[in-house]
Parts: sequence; structure tokens; C-alpha cells
Amino acid sequence: MTLVTHEGRAVDVAPGETVLEALLRVGVNAPHSCRAGNCHSCMHRAIEGAPPPQSQSGLTDAQKAMGYFLPCICRPTTPLTILRPDDLGASLEAIVRAIDPLSDDIVRLRVEAADFAYRPGQFVELSAREDLKRHYSLASHPEEDPFLEMHIRLHQDGRMSRHLAEELHAGDSVHVAGPSGSCFYEGVHTDQPMLLIGAGTGLAPLYGVLRDALRKGHRGPIRLYHGARSRRGLYLSDELQTISNARDNFAYLPCAFDPAAPHGGDVAATALEAEQSISDAAIFLCGGENLVKRLKRELFMRGASLKNIRSDAFTPAVRSAAA
Repeated sequence: MTLVTHEGRAVDVAPGETVLEALLRVGVNAPHSCRAGNCHSCMHRAIEGAPPPQSQSGLTDAQKAMGYFLPCICRPTTPLTILRPDDLGASLEAIVRAIDPLSDDIVRLRVEAADFAYRPGQFVELSAREDLKRHYSLASHPEEDPFLEMHIRLHQDGRMSRHLAEELHAGDSVHVAGPSGSCFYEGVHTDQPMLLIGAGTGLAPLYGVLRDALRKGHRGPIRLYHGARSRRGLYLSDELQTISNARDNFAYLPCAFDPAAPHGGDVAATALEAEQSISDAAIFLCGGENLVKRLKRELFMRGASLKNIRSDAFTPAVRSAAA
């Protein structure tokens, strides 16, 4: 017998039995369809233990790195602790360390949460109150920073924006849950070209991915395109230009809307014109949903493999009538 712990429940998997068969045998309502590893509807995530490689057949490198596997073809030989793929980690208390302006309408929030494991570029759920929760991507690096760093755009009528601007201060308590998302460096080959394209606070996960790639000695060329509504919105430009000057394999390419600039400074059009050889590139797309969809479609049509594209598409919070 091999022990599998599913959402806190211990389940014995008999020799030759799949994890899905074991879960169904004990009455767990596990989603499934084909039972052959083709439809991926049964996919789960191992948060402790390593699923057998054959149980990850057909998954992306990012999914494999995060521990995703297919229970219907998984016959484990070592203990596993598993969750459904959409389950966030437990909510942890975090202490606000700093709230600093990065531009006219973007702030950098740094919070400290003990024993919070993540990969640079993933996102978390930030809870300022029980009725005030938003998802934000991480620009910090767990091996370099003692805090979680988020870049947050302040909207004039946004509930979280008002809370950050008017009520939240260093020393206050919030909660974070997660992490989630596959926008991280792990799974990229060291010599593989990397193409990072984002707009606005889409720079946050790209900055985290870039830092991780450089820390791990990435040798292939890395090009980062960052778009903003104005030059003042190109935050962290000095830091990124310094990195670009110091690294032969990294190029920072800022794009601010400007009628006199090529393509009016549109980051998507600029990147699409400049990047002609992308079939082997590891591509990261971050920002507004429309931008990410446009770039993903165009890059795929030009020969990029969908397995090589990782994205973090931001969707605006839905305002309630009382907001």
C-alpha cells in the first residue's frame, strides 16, 4: 500500500491501483472523464512528494514543476499529499512592512509572512479585510527578500485602492493565500531564448521571473518589453537599465505611448515587429486580459508553441452595488 493524503484525508492506494481508482473507491468525489490521461479533467497537484513522471505525460514544463499530475494514470510508489488544482494554500497572517510609490498611480506593497513558499512571478490572494480580497503578482524573490512584494495600481474608485491609500499602514496586519499561477522561471532551459512582454503592473511578475532567471545563471538571450501609458509609468526603469548594462544577454525595451514613436509606443506592436524568431523561445505575457490574448494569438500564429507560453492576465475586480 502507498499512502496518499487528499485534502487531509488518508487514502491507501493498492499495488497496481491508480490514485483516481483509490479516491473513487473510498467515496471521494474526484472529477474525471477519460481515465486514460487524455482529457486532463482529473488533474491534481502534489504539494508533498513527487508524482511518477509517467503521471505527468502531456503536461507543460511549468505544470510539472508545480507538481501537477493526472491521477487516472498515476500509480505512486512513494507517499503523496495532493490537492485539487484550484485550491489555494491556507491563508496566513502577514505584516505590512512598507507602502511606497513607484509612479503617479502605482505603489509597491511589501508584507512579511512567515514560512510562505512561492516562486517569483506567481500570484497571491491578498485579504485586507474579510470582504476585501484581490489577487496580485509577486515581484520578490524568496531567496533574496524577507518580504512579499506586490505592485498595485491605484484606481480612483477602487475599494482596495482606497484602503491602501487611506487606511493601511506599516505594522498593520493583512492575510495572504496561495501561491497560484505558472508564470515562473522553473522549467525553462538555461540556453533557451526568453521573451518577456507586459504592460503596467504586468511588470511585477516579469521582474520576479527575470531576477530568478539571472540568479540561476540563465545563458540564453532575455528581452523584456514593458509598456506604459506615459514615460512616468515606466517604473523600475533605472533598475532594469542598470541590469541591462551589466548583462550581455539581457535587453530592457521600454515602450510608452507616444504618437512620434514607432507604432505609437504600443508595446504589443513593437514587440511583434521586433521578434521574428520565436519558435524556440520561452514566452511570458503579463498585463491586461486583452493585451495577453492579443499577444498569445499573434505569437502562436507566428510559430510559438503554446507549451512555451506562460501568461498572467489581469482582470478588473467586479464592483458590487454597495462599492
